[in-house]
Amino acid sequence: MKWTEKQQQVIDTRNRNLLVSAAAGSGKTAVLVERIIQMISGGEHPLDLDQLLVMTFTNAAAAEMRERIAAAIEKKLMEQPENRHLQVQAALVPHAQITTIDSFCLNLIRNHFNKLDIDPGFRIGDEGELLLLRTDVMEALLEEYYQKDDPEFEQFVETYATGRTDAGIEDYIMQVYRFAQSNPFPDQWIKKCREEIRETRDGSLEETSWMRFLMKDARQQLTELEEQLRSAYAVCLEADGPQVYQNVLMEECEMLRGLKESSDYRELNKRLVAASFGRLPASRSKDVDTAKKQQVTDCRDRVKKAVADLKGLYGAQTEEEAAADLLGTSPVVLKLLELTEEFERRFQESKREKNIVDFNDLEHYALEILICSEQDVEEGSAPTGETDDGIRNGILYTETADQLSRQYAEILVDEYQDSNYVQEALIQSLSGERFGRPNVFMVGDVKQSIYKFRLARPELFMEKYASYTDENSSSQKIELHQNFRSRKSVLDSVNHVFYRAMTKNLGNVEYSEDAALHPGAVFAECPDHETGGKTELLLADTGKAVMGEADEELAEYTSREIEAKMIASRARELTDPVHGQWIWDKEKECYRPAEYGDMVILLRSISGWTESFINVLTQEGIPAYAETGSGYFDTVEVETILSMLAVIDNPMQDIPLAAVLRSPIGGVTDEELAWMMAEEKKSARKGQDRGIYQAFCRKLGEIEDIVGVENKQLLEKLKHFNQLLQNLRFASSYLPIHELLFLVYEKTGYYDYAASMPAGETRKANLDMLVEKASAYEKTSYKGLFQFIRYIHKLKKYEMDFGEAQESGKQENRVRIMSIHKSKGLEFPIVFLAGMGKKFNKQDVRGRLLIDMDLGIGTDHLDLEQRTQNSTLKKNVMKRKMDLDNLGEELRVLYVAMTRAKEKLIMTGTDRFLAKKLGKWKSLEQSGQIPYTVLTTAGSYLDWVLMTAPEDSELFDVKEIAVEALVGETVAKKLQKHISREALLSLPLDQVYDEELAAELEHHLTYEYEHLADVGLHTKATVSELKRAGQPVEKLSEEEQPVDLFAQWKSTGQQEQPEKQVMERAARRGTAYHRVLELLDFTTAVSLKDVQNQIQEMVTSGKISEENARMVRPGEIWKFVQTKTGKRMTRAQAKRQCHREQQFVMGVPAREMHMGDSDELVLIQGIIDVWLEEEGGMVLIDYKTDHVSDGEILVKRYKVQLDYYQRALEQMTGKRVKERIIYSLALQKEILC
Repeated sequence: MKWTEKQQQVIDTRNRNLLVSAAAGSGKTAVLVERIIQMISGGEHPLDLDQLLVMTFTNAAAAEMRERIAAAIEKKLMEQPENRHLQVQAALVPHAQITTIDSFCLNLIRNHFNKLDIDPGFRIGDEGELLLLRTDVMEALLEEYYQKDDPEFEQFVETYATGRTDAGIEDYIMQVYRFAQSNPFPDQWIKKCREEIRETRDGSLEETSWMRFLMKDARQQLTELEEQLRSAYAVCLEADGPQVYQNVLMEECEMLRGLKESSDYRELNKRLVAASFGRLPASRSKDVDTAKKQQVTDCRDRVKKAVADLKGLYGAQTEEEAAADLLGTSPVVLKLLELTEEFERRFQESKREKNIVDFNDLEHYALEILICSEQDVEEGSAPTGETDDGIRNGILYTETADQLSRQYAEILVDEYQDSNYVQEALIQSLSGERFGRPNVFMVGDVKQSIYKFRLARPELFMEKYASYTDENSSSQKIELHQNFRSRKSVLDSVNHVFYRAMTKNLGNVEYSEDAALHPGAVFAECPDHETGGKTELLLADTGKAVMGEADEELAEYTSREIEAKMIASRARELTDPVHGQWIWDKEKECYRPAEYGDMVILLRSISGWTESFINVLTQEGIPAYAETGSGYFDTVEVETILSMLAVIDNPMQDIPLAAVLRSPIGGVTDEELAWMMAEEKKSARKGQDRGIYQAFCRKLGEIEDIVGVENKQLLEKLKHFNQLLQNLRFASSYLPIHELLFLVYEKTGYYDYAASMPAGETRKANLDMLVEKASAYEKTSYKGLFQFIRYIHKLKKYEMDFGEAQESGKQENRVRIMSIHKSKGLEFPIVFLAGMGKKFNKQDVRGRLLIDMDLGIGTDHLDLEQRTQNSTLKKNVMKRKMDLDNLGEELRVLYVAMTRAKEKLIMTGTDRFLAKKLGKWKSLEQSGQIPYTVLTTAGSYLDWVLMTAPEDSELFDVKEIAVEALVGETVAKKLQKHISREALLSLPLDQVYDEELAAELEHHLTYEYEHLADVGLHTKATVSELKRAGQPVEKLSEEEQPVDLFAQWKSTGQQEQPEKQVMERAARRGTAYHRVLELLDFTTAVSLKDVQNQIQEMVTSGKISEENARMVRPGEIWKFVQTKTGKRMTRAQAKRQCHREQQFVMGVPAREMHMGDSDELVLIQGIIDVWLEEEGGMVLIDYKTDHVSDGEILVKRYKVQLDYYQRALEQMTGKRVKERIIYSLALQKEILC
């Protein structure tokens, strides 16, 4: 591979700290692998692979890195097979330290557990187990505090409790705990929060971190606002500018300059309160350019609004008022910190008792091994020596850290922009820099730092980026900005947006030429077809003005469905083989038409979007699927089984009991349930519990003989369910949870039912996954059904979802729908970036209490005496900082999304105020960076793109799609309009019509065919159809239902579809048994093992599918082989007188089959399962898999069918059928018919 100059520099640079800023698509992984290969194979003294520590952030990335290194070493060995050093490196690959940070920490703790106060047999706790433990610890803690006489705790509860539960205060304690744990030394972060409160009590606000941020932010805003106003002033000075405005604008510029130069908050507050904007003088001169006048007034209006917002944010309170409010909040904040510390202590104790750790523990225990604590230093137990080699930045490192530091020749960190302070402390403790050997290689792209919700700190990357030099030094940075993924048209549009939108103040990066993407990929010419093209922006207005005037059909569409329609329409155009898009196929090395499998739809969050998108795309004939990371617990099959488990644990729970009764397991209809509850309400005494379980028990106690028919049916269902429930409750007392689930699946038949529903394989996989979760639960420290239900409840509450199980092969030629976060690191030929108009989520800045790693804790001031609540100045400042951080994150997310496209980028969005927005951003300068005070007013990605992408552009194709055109009108609807009742009534009654034409029409419309009776005859019919036609429709009794499926199933309108699916499942099962019995060699089936082996051989040879094989129980086949009939078949097969699956066709007059009064022949076709040639005649055998309680039911049900089989067989052979046998596999019984 030919490397670029910059890439080669990254590969070759040694013996320093090296920061590589690798833009999207720059080949950073390939470069990193090559650097490692060169280090272990090049030069006079190559390294061994185990001298390198490679840290990644995911197991998948670590596995990919290991595979690439192994492949590269193997390739080198092909060239140098005798190279002993390379052979050693190949052997070291499986043991190399190519690992996630968590795995590294775990390995370090396992090897040095003696330095910690933990049992070496510890394990990593299961997520659900840790949630349960956390809940138990929290509940015990709060219960203890409630029992104390603690006024400050009472004030804390009054301030933060929501409703009648402790959920609010528990959440706040957990938030503080989470932030503290993301610090290398959690106790120090809490200590810092306390110190700031003390500073506030002393009356000093100026030196607090949040006040410094306030002043910095205010000055940044005011500087930009003054610059904007001065640019408007410059327009006024132009010959055709609105010169009459210049004096007012100059005065306002001076006002802003004065505000900016405020020395402290006291002065800033005073000036903000006094700041005002007057009215602009009238401008009536005809020489003034109207566009320039509008530009000036729009700019001034934006500045005016920004100053008003700033006044509301920072001018609402004087310094004294702010200090007083903070003083009032200090008791509750201090109590919150105390509770957090106590929770942390108890949680650690509980984990130690159960000998489990969580991922936070892994990192902090690792730091404990590597860094001396303050206590160690004070007690003199820290290592000492003649030199200060072990000390850096005031931190004293342990001997273990020094040993590891000397062991690793280089530490390589991938995705460094996603590091946090804990991980940075780990890296520094292993670095050789304190010994004069800077050796940390960091690669990443701060523009792709999108894990703020995991408390990643992109500031770490930016601090090094700012301090490292481009020159040859001990701390050097190299930029890889050439993109080898995308077409120039894609990169140009990305650069255009981010040149204007990404700034140091918003997004953490000054998007300059150094940060921009430069084309590196080479695409062959394709003159005969459309390739690449402009980036598209497809928009639809879904405001009231448009939707309100829409017809009834259009009004039913949601904005998401309209956007999906827009995508579907464009996707069809792109896949048109003649006029559509052609893309470069890397594997085939040629161009080909785009397919649906080349497309991806990216969404900021797929929650609430995927269902609408998949439904619309499917309706439009476009296959699509989504890999969801959630929704598992919401699937009907999982909810039903979880409800069943809840009822087994405690049947007196109304909601789970109602869910199970109404499900196919109980078979109770809505009407029956309502009737039962109405009766209970009527008969229960006042004050009695009128829950569903009591109604259920009362109903079971009724005397069967005196209830009505409908009531009797309900009673039968309830009795059957009660028996099932009692059996399962008894089993739950001794069975492990996963075995109990298997029993529930078997006894209810629900597993088979789920398999027969649409997407049955996925539903089965979901139920299997539930068994896996039960097995995982059983390995935890919790036991029993009650705790398992709590375990699952916690997973649901804290959204520890797994996503629905996925079937293999789903992605073949389907449009893929995924979140932007999931797409990171991937690339796609055609990208639809959808949901551009969705509002940013600002939920995390709306609570009573805000937490920030840098500014601490900010809260509302609650005056319990006055019953008033107001936001403190500190909380306003924190809200501002968090808003800016969130917007910066959203900007980086947008960058990640736009850079996924290789060939074509299409952005789509809807907005209720689209026309207004299009006009709003037109007045912005069409070049240069947009002021960050303007950028921060954006409420969606669409706002940013509209700010930066003009409608008339060489880079963007902006189209506003008419909603009516997307939805369109069906042919049926158009026809309906023409023949509507109103149209017919409007015809004039006295109009003269063509009588001759009328007579001809009447003749054609009243003509009757001479042989009309024969028209309805089938030319061919199956024996099964004749069987159904030749006898009345059966109403299956209870016994005739499948014994393991949904007792008392009643065919109602609501249940027709599931019943149909169950029947289809039964039919497939019957087919599977018939196929096995057709292929089975009876002469060699002398044991159950032989039967099992034969079935496996059928699968291996492709004669039967695995799915069908799973439906067959070998034990039932073996029992049939051992019967008299089975033995007769064995003897007949040995003599070659056993004939299986005999097809036939015969003609029968319609009159004989009661299908009409005609002698027309109807062809009858069928397949006879088995017939045997024996002395004295033939034996006809038919297998049945129906679940029945009595063989006579099968005789009645299938007599007509066997009559036709006998007639056909006797016609074919000319011999007499002496015996007819039905063999019931369910009853394991031979029945003469």
